[in-house]
Formats: sequence, structure tokens, C-alpha cells
Amino acid sequence: MKLNINQCAHIIGAVGQHTSVLVEGPSGSGKSSMLHMLAQQFPGHRPVYIDCTQIDVGDIQIPAVDHTTGTSTFYPNAVFGVHGEQSVLLCLDEFGKAPRSVQNALLPVILDRRVGNRPLPSGSIVFGTTNLSAEGIGDSLQLHVRNRMSVITMRKPNADEWIAWAMDNDVNPAVLAWVKETPAVLQDDDEVSQPDQNPHIWHRKDPSRRAFCTPRSLAAAGRVLNAPIKDEDALRATLAGLIGQRSAADLHVFVQLANKMPAWQAILNDPANAPLPDNPVACMMTVYRAVSRTTKETLDVVMTYMQRLPMELQAVFVNQLLRDPKRSTWSASNEGFTQYIIKNNWVYR
Repeated sequence: MKLNINQCAHIIGAVGQHTSVLVEGPSGSGKSSMLHMLAQQFPGHRPVYIDCTQIDVGDIQIPAVDHTTGTSTFYPNAVFGVHGEQSVLLCLDEFGKAPRSVQNALLPVILDRRVGNRPLPSGSIVFGTTNLSAEGIGDSLQLHVRNRMSVITMRKPNADEWIAWAMDNDVNPAVLAWVKETPAVLQDDDEVSQPDQNPHIWHRKDPSRRAFCTPRSLAAAGRVLNAPIKDEDALRATLAGLIGQRSAADLHVFVQLANKMPAWQAILNDPANAPLPDNPVACMMTVYRAVSRTTKETLDVVMTYMQRLPMELQAVFVNQLLRDPKRSTWSASNEGFTQYIIKNNWVYR
């Protein structure tokens, strides 16, 4: 069974104080971002991120000799927080790629919530992440290690889930519109029998495909499009290096259509007369941009402009605002917005 990222984070938060959860999932699907999500859920915990591919046993604990007693003990790395009282939220990222010696050294942390003989602060939460072994990038666990954790599988977000996240993270609207129109860019490879059925994603039968679409690379493409790159060839080459030649070419079409969007300041200055896009894709990009940029103070102005667009695009704008926990509170308390929903309730049933 495959879970989405919110379900995985919920499980970790519910059982992570006594049972370590290892989340395995496709490369670039956002597994390590759960540390940020959980930090918001547990503000009293100190987030600790450890890349298990970058440490050795000596980075976890080192031996120390007590010359008085003639015995030795192990001093744990301070990053684990064993000397303090504040609970830690510990993410063991890329655990499956760690050398076997590192995995073994971390077993007391995973099983007993201790580093050597030093316990983690009470209430600490421990979880790990790893890639799917089918991807062939070095993830493997011995049976006795796997048996110490609850191993769950995380899927990629679907287009709507990723877009909801991307709108809150300043991803360029051209990428949002392209993902909406091409949801296959977020398809899991095991849903496709042959690589040529989906040229946008990595596929286990075509390991030569070096650049492809993942939630991570799509977000990076969005940041590239926000950068001041004027040279078209340089832009396409940069995008191809992130998401592949075919995907970059397809996305570039949407980038060119983005030029047909009205300036955001023009909408805010004169929503009743600001230009309307003459292309359906440019209209969709305008809506996504509006969702990400609208504030409590500008909602009335933006709603004036939105009501000049086709009704189905108005529905996208309203629904996206209401689905976002951060925006739904102030949008639902806006009298004009509320009256609009009541008047057009048939759109949102």
C-alpha cells in the first residue's frame, strides 16, 4: 500500500516516540521534507537532520577512556541532543544508503532511543527515509535492521497535491499549468509497463534516462523560471538538465504562453479593466499566480478581476483558496468572497 506524504507524516507523529518509521519512496518525492512538516506539528521539539550517507561510525560516537577506573565509554555526537532536556525530532535521511557499520551503529537510536548508553530526551521522535531498492541507487537493508522499524511506502504526490504545495512555495505558474495539463509527469514508474509510454519520468527499464521529472526537479524548474535568464537557449538547456529534453521542450511552450498573462500590478491597479488572457493556458496560469499572490488585503480586488474570467476558472481560484489551510481562514471570513460562494454554490457542490 502506498501512502501520501501527509499520511506518512501523521504516522510518524503518532508512533514515532516509541516506534521508528522508515519511509521508502521514489527519488525526489519529498520524503525529507517531512522533517519540516513535523517540526510545525511539534514546535517544542528540536529538528535534527542527519544525512546517513555523509557520516561514519566516528561521527555518531567516539570512545573515551576513564583513567581513574581503567574503563572506556562512548561519547555521543552532540547533534543528537542527548545532553539536553529538549525532545528531538530526528530524521535519518538516506538510511538505506548508509554503510552497514553506520546502520548498525544507529540501531540503538532506532530501537531504544539512545546513542551508545546515552538516552535521547524523553518524547523524542525518530524516523528514517530511503529510496526504493528498485531504483538501483544503493538502498538496501538487512532483514534484522528492517525488522526493527515499521517500513512504509510513500508515493509521489499527484498533480493536484503537488500544485497545492507549489502554489505555497513560489513555483512559477508556467510549471503549475504544465503539471495540471500533463499529470503524467508525476506518475510512478511501476504504473507504466514500458519507458516509452511516459518520456517524462524515470523508469527502471531505462536506467540511461538521467534527467526526468520528480516533485523535486519540477520545483527546481520553477525556481529557474523565476530567475532572470534572458537567453532562450540557456534557459532550455538548464531546464533539460533538470527534467530532461522532452519535458523541457514541452514546458517551454507554456513558458512562452506565460508572456500573455497580464501584469500582476495591472490587475491590482485596475481589476475591472486589466487585460484578459486570450489563451486558455495563459488563463490557467493567471489563476494559479493569483492564488499564490493574493493576500487578505487584496482579495476583494482580485475577486473583481477573477469574475471576468470563465466560470470554470473562477471555480479553480475559489476552490484552491479554500483548500489551502493558510488562505482558507481569511478568505472564508471575507464577506464579499462568502457572498460570491453562496450566489454560485452550484459550482462548488
